[in-house]
Amino acid sequence: MQSVCFFASYFTGNSLPYYITLYLKELNKHFTKVVLLSSQSNLQDSDLQFLKAENIQLMIEKNEGFDFGLWYKAFQQFDISSFEQVALVNDSCILFKPLNEFMNWSCTNKADLQGMTLSDSIAPHVQSYFLILQRSAIKHAVIYFKEHKILANISDVIKTYEVGLSTYLISKGLKIDSYVDNNGYSGEYSPYYHCIDYHIAKGIPLIKKKILFESYRKDELFTLARMNFNISVAYYINLIKMNSKNLIIDFNKLDADKSEILPWLAKIKYQLSVAGINTVRHFRKRKYC
Repeated sequence: MQSVCFFASYFTGNSLPYYITLYLKELNKHFTKVVLLSSQSNLQDSDLQFLKAENIQLMIEKNEGFDFGLWYKAFQQFDISSFEQVALVNDSCILFKPLNEFMNWSCTNKADLQGMTLSDSIAPHVQSYFLILQRSAIKHAVIYFKEHKILANISDVIKTYEVGLSTYLISKGLKIDSYVDNNGYSGEYSPYYHCIDYHIAKGIPLIKKKILFESYRKDELFTLARMNFNISVAYYINLIKMNSKNLIIDFNKLDADKSEILPWLAKIKYQLSVAGINTVRHFRKRKYC
């Protein structure tokens, strides 16, 4: 079966981060062709040799339209209809164990669009950090990308591509599915963060990079505090180790990829926010009981 994986990546400097090389090597085991999409045109020689040795194609493109912009450009340069499976993957997650179990699930699952996790936010959709289009969905996706092209506004990207692609495929009578469920959760918060402990226990092989890198946006922290989300890196590393066999990642090497961490003062403010929110909730609950 001819398959291709388009890996959208954003990093600074002229060297491939450790977690990206690890991810690419694993993807290369499961797809007949892997294409690294990046705006970095001056990679150091050792990384170019790595890509050559792994037979990974490097496609240099201007950073516009976010991940879907890069995937759109890949769709314009490749004969997508010649593949029986197309994977759209980005570097927002860190792979910590082999993809074997997920790919075995993908081979036996009958959905036309598959991924790691689902969300009901706005409309049911497969979350776009890891998507697999089966042959039945590829022709429809090609038409959809050609129609909507590159979108510059992140809200438009979320509505049109992140959510809209799944909605469009469903409207064509196709099915979507995810490797792990959300344990019945369907609330206001992102199921990825709300259900992360459950997902790791169920065998998901990835974790959001920002969780291990502490690279949260300021506007995210209040929502995470309302969710009572644990931002301790050590907590998630221990959780991964307890629930995962055959780890392929070296967490010590991962430290070298971190550009900055959450300042200690921001961590204290976060914990105070969590405590304050929980206190207010406690008194509100007592008031209405």
